[in-house]
Amino acid sequence: MDIPTRWTSIVQRHPTPLIEIAGMLGTQLVTFWLPAGLFTVCDLLAWPSLQRYKIQPANKQPSRVSIIRDAFFGSLLNQLLSTTLHALQLLLVHVVLHRPDLGYRVAPTLPSQPEFITEFALCMLAREIIYYYCHRLLHHPLFYARFHRQHHRFRAPVALATLYAHPVEHILTNMLPIAWPARLLDVHIVTLWAFVGAVGLKAALAHSGYRLWETPDGWKPEVHDLHHELMTVNYGLIGLLDRVHGTRATEKPKRG
Repeated sequence: MDIPTRWTSIVQRHPTPLIEIAGMLGTQLVTFWLPAGLFTVCDLLAWPSLQRYKIQPANKQPSRVSIIRDAFFGSLLNQLLSTTLHALQLLLVHVVLHRPDLGYRVAPTLPSQPEFITEFALCMLAREIIYYYCHRLLHHPLFYARFHRQHHRFRAPVALATLYAHPVEHILTNMLPIAWPARLLDVHIVTLWAFVGAVGLKAALAHSGYRLWETPDGWKPEVHDLHHELMTVNYGLIGLLDRVHGTRATEKPKRG
């Protein structure tokens, strides 16, 4: 059975809410929690052969206790918050209102390649805009201490600290920039999963604290690591609005 036929069979045999939430959880598990877990194992082992790839020196790295107690459980609680809100939204749309059309589009056919690429690109662009301005707003003195300081407790970030944030920040910067574009554009659920997967993987890599590789557009983990260290640069994720607003940096400013 080919993939399109298998997908059609899944849609016809299973309730839409089950497909939606199971696919979302599976995507987050594979693209965020699995790579974040692997990076965490490397952090906890702290082998010299691995530590030489860390961006910031050993004396700035968080303790093993902080990684497990704060980063893991803080991120887990926000994952539970996301899943709970998603489940409540499904309950409202499918059970209370009986308006499945208000949910994500779970069509029996897969999106065409042009449709997938267009929806994916628009979602990424919209997310960058929403995320950049929400994130920069959280750095304003009126909001930083109350909402954003928690995330910046990890001045040397680790992958599991990606979701370590105040619930208000989690909703503003991790949930809404993904949910709003997908809702407004009425994207196919498979496109949404790919979008969530790409965002989750890139976030885990950005917070890993390890020197890995540089993509053709100039992105590398050091870019977001600099945001945690300096807190005045790299508010966005793909660098577009940082370039527009002059907040893009790929290395520390030289002293002197």
